[in-house]
Amino acid sequence: MSEPPPPDRVRSLSWGARFWFVVTILIGPAYLLWMTGVEGRRLWVVVGILLLIALGAGLAHRLMAMSRR
Repeated sequence: MSEPPPPDRVRSLSWGARFWFVVTILIGPAYLLWMTGVEGRRLWVVVGILLLIALGAGLAHRLMAMSRR
């Protein structure tokens, strides 16, 4: 049997990527609160559906990764 390849070096994020990540994290909740004031409860229904889809995709991704090992 051949040896497994060496693990790849973990890449760190550039400063620009870190900046936009922080900006997105800060602006996202503020935008949601503002839209809630405009749209009301309907927005939270949409956000809830999106979160359920994201959680399902994350779970599927994790399960597929576990099955590769």
